[in-house]
Amino acid sequence: MRSAAAIVFIALIAAVALYCAQRKTVARGASLAATLVESNPSLQSMTCDDHVPIGVNGAKFACRAEFKNGDVAEYTFAMNRDGDITVVDHGPTRSVPRIKKTSDPWGD
Repeated sequence: MRSAAAIVFIALIAAVALYCAQRKTVARGASLAATLVESNPSLQSMTCDDHVPIGVNGAKFACRAEFKNGDVAEYTFAMNRDGDITVVDHGPTRSVPRIKKTSDPWGD
């Protein structure tokens, strides 16, 4: 009787472990954006999806990047199981008109 109860207990724990292993982890978009800004010195700021579900195969998420030169672009990223982030899609880049900096107060 004890051995049957032990086998049932082990099977129940294994089922719970399999269920938990297949559930998605949710990452905060702010932490992913901070990682990407830290790794790219040309970025000024980046905002990503608020909640990024990370499954068994990794994750896909979208971000809006603002560069130091004023350009703004939309990106779609993929993160694999190892945590490596790659660009999947690059949307159109919107360039902001540059303001010419000069020391001449009367200059254009």
